Amino acid sequence: MDKTNFSVEDFVMDSDFREWILFPTNKRNLQWEEYLFRNPQSIENIRIARQLVLNMPSQVYKLNEHQVEGLWEKIDKNLDCEKLTEEVKSFPINPEATIRKFTKEKRKPKASFLLLKVAALLLMAFTLGMLYYTLPETEKTQEKKWLTYSTKPGVKSSVTLSDGSIVKLNAGSSIRYVQNFLGETREVFLYGEAFFEVAHDTLKPFIVYTQDISTKALGTSFNIKANNSEKIAISLITGKVEVKSQDVQEFLDYLNPGEQIITYAQGNSWEKESFEQDVVLSWLDQTIIFDDTPLPEAVKMLENWFGVKITLLNFNDQNLTLSGKYKGETLKNILEGLSYTARFDYEINGKQIQINFKQ
Repeated sequence: MDKTNFSVEDFVMDSDFREWILFPTNKRNLQWEEYLFRNPQSIENIRIARQLVLNMPSQVYKLNEHQVEGLWEKIDKNLDCEKLTEEVKSFPINPEATIRKFTKEKRKPKASFLLLKVAALLLMAFTLGMLYYTLPETEKTQEKKWLTYSTKPGVKSSVTLSDGSIVKLNAGSSIRYVQNFLGETREVFLYGEAFFEVAHDTLKPFIVYTQDISTKALGTSFNIKANNSEKIAISLITGKVEVKSQDVQEFLDYLNPGEQIITYAQGNSWEKESFEQDVVLSWLDQTIIFDDTPLPEAVKMLENWFGVKITLLNFNDQNLTLSGKYKGETLKNILEGLSYTARFDYEINGKQIQINFKQ
């Protein structure tokens, strides 16, 4: 494009000129130095255009043709109707060496029309700046994409998240989270039981939501258990976490390694206590531990662990509890061991299990 007769506004709107002013390089300096050598009459326009570019926002909203025409109509109207009533102050310019090289020490006084034109251009720059801050952004907000990772009853699995955090899911559990963790936090919604090894990031906290209870960490490891019952157990292995309720303002506490919180969804109370790590994390070691576990709870554990359906017959003792430790055992071996102390017979028919208590 021929820039020989460029006006101030032409320079301002020219992308090559703006790049030279805002992002100067040796190559661009040499190109514009050659231009000034061949077009010394343009030095004043370049000086004014440079000041306008430097005072405009770094990212300018792109105007459409209709908006540009409207802007120039306002400028032309101001030029026709307004008179210069006070002296225009000189720009606080600190020009590049390339511009200074071609600037005469003494400049001739400019006509009032030029000053009016400068004032109009300043109005244009101000209007462009206002448009930048008031018009909608041109960039589209990145759409959130939700991901869900689930395990079926009888199946355990592990998943590595985009930030490097590792989540180990117990059987019949699931997590839901936004792909690439857009935003200021890393949020995961948990159903069931999972062990978290959180990648350290002080600027982006890691938060696990289990119903209305949130567990917030920066870089740590912990276990959360919240199966079909409303009971929620949060056990901290390393680091430090904040546990609070989204619904109950008074519910706010912190855990240190070896401590756990037992609470209920939508509850206003919680218990903070120590725990045995090998018991809480036994599922990671393919171990089932019953420690005075109520029978209904033990049945749900076995159903989830092996992916079966257990039916109880003639069960009348609601206070019956089970104890025992089984590592890598089959369901048949576990039922065989429990049957002696709990006094029941059992029948396995594929995925259907019947337990008949002796009278």
